[in-house]
Amino acid sequence: MYPETLDTGHRVIWSHPAHARNTALVLILHDADSTVDTAAEHTFGHLPENTTGLAIQAGHEATFGHSWFNSRHYANPNFPEIIAAAHRVFDAIDDDEYGTTGYTSIQVLGIGQGAALATTMLRVRPEAITGVVGINGYIIDNPMLAALDSPEATMTNTPVLWVVTGQPEPSADFARDWLTGHTRVTEAETPSAITPFLLQNGS
Repeated sequence: MYPETLDTGHRVIWSHPAHARNTALVLILHDADSTVDTAAEHTFGHLPENTTGLAIQAGHEATFGHSWFNSRHYANPNFPEIIAAAHRVFDAIDDDEYGTTGYTSIQVLGIGQGAALATTMLRVRPEAITGVVGINGYIIDNPMLAALDSPEATMTNTPVLWVVTGQPEPSADFARDWLTGHTRVTEAETPSAITPFLLQNGS
């Protein structure tokens, strides 16, 4: 693992040294009250060889690490906080203020609250995201965020792998309904599906 503080101030961990990175990016978003190191340790092993992993630290300090949002409830009413978290990640990978990037594909793998942010990024900028993997996560239910849901084919054609390894979240029905209506979702019960999914949807 290769830790770095980007020019933007983000603390990140890369899966490869600079000379070995390619343009098929997999963003790793950790869970609430967790660390970027933990996420990297548990997910980099699932990344195909032809991808580059980038684990990013969330912005809110928590007891045992950092969180993306202050609320852990799926019905999060704080729209500005939700949008700010999404743009925090985009700011780490965009080359300029117009969203230009040199990556040929950007897949987002989120754990728990990180999965909620991964799907939020898809809702905010569907054209930027190639695929999403959610592990034991949830979908945010917020009316202002729902207003951004694209009726166009951009988001509905995006593949999503939704992995639930234990007891489903209380909001599982909402998540399933949203994913079915807005993405090409595949459900799985073990992380073994992650590598083939990333391999198929990366470029």
